[in-house]
Amino acid sequence: MTIQEVIDRIIAFHPDLGEKLATTCDVLKYGDPTQECTGIATAIYASPKVIEKAHQAGCNLLLVHEPAFYSHMDEQDWLVNNTVANAKKKLLDEYNIVIFRDHDRIHAHKPDGIFFGMTTELGWQAYADFDWMADKDFGDINWTFTMPPTPLKDITKLLIEKLHLNNVRIIGNPDTVVRTIALGAHLFPGNTEFIRKFDEGGYDLLLPGEYCDWEIAEYFKDAGDMGMNKAMLQLGHFNWEELGMKHAVTWMSRLVDYQLPVVYCCNEDMYYYAV
Repeated sequence: MTIQEVIDRIIAFHPDLGEKLATTCDVLKYGDPTQECTGIATAIYASPKVIEKAHQAGCNLLLVHEPAFYSHMDEQDWLVNNTVANAKKKLLDEYNIVIFRDHDRIHAHKPDGIFFGMTTELGWQAYADFDWMADKDFGDINWTFTMPPTPLKDITKLLIEKLHLNNVRIIGNPDTVVRTIALGAHLFPGNTEFIRKFDEGGYDLLLPGEYCDWEIAEYFKDAGDMGMNKAMLQLGHFNWEELGMKHAVTWMSRLVDYQLPVVYCCNEDMYYYAV
C-alpha cells in the first residue's frame, strides 16, 4: 500500500469539505507519497522529536493536525534561507518521511475527531452534556461536561499525567471544586459574549484552546481574588488537542485494515518551567 493510497483512505473516511475544499490546509505537506507505506505515526505536529520517534517506530507517514512549517497553510517559499526549517527538512529527507495534515477534515467529522478523542482519552465521555453529532460553533459554549464534585487539583493531576505536561497554569481559584466544565476554542480579543455565557451558565472550569491575557483571564483573576468557585487552566493549544491525535490511532488502524503499524508520537509539553 502506497502512502498516497493511505491518504486517499483518510480523505474518504472524513466528510466531504464541500466549498471549504478550495481553501483547506489538509493537503500533502512534505515528501513523496508514491513510496510504499511502512507505517503511520499520528501526532499533533511534526516536531523534530516526533520525526525521530516516527522513524524509530518504522513509520514513513506522519499524520499531523497542526502546521509543520510555522504558518497555517505551511507555505514554504519564504523559508528558503530559514535555518530551522531547513534542518527539519533535512531530517525528513534523511528518513524519507511524508507529512499529511488532517485538520479541517478531522474537525468536520461527526463526532469531531479531536474533541471526541480528547474526551475519550480523559475518560469524560459519560459526563458530556451535548449531542456529539450536532453541528457546533467553536466560538460558543457547546462542549460542556457535568461530573461528580472533583477538586481542581485532581483534574490538573489527570491532565498532567495524560498529556505528559511539565506543569499547568491556573487562573482563578486554585481551590475550585469542579462540577461543570466548558471547553473553549480560540479565545482571542472580543470575548464578551463568551464570558457572559460562561458566567450565566454557572460553569466552574474553563479549558480554552488559547486565550488573550488581557480579557478573559481578567474575569477569572477577579473571580479567584474574590474566592469564587471559578478557574481556568492554560494548557496550550497543542497540548490541549494532542489527545485527539492519540485517539486517531484507533480509526487509522481500521482504515488500513490493521495491515500496517500505526503509532502515536507524543509531542509532550510545549512549555518548560523555570524552577
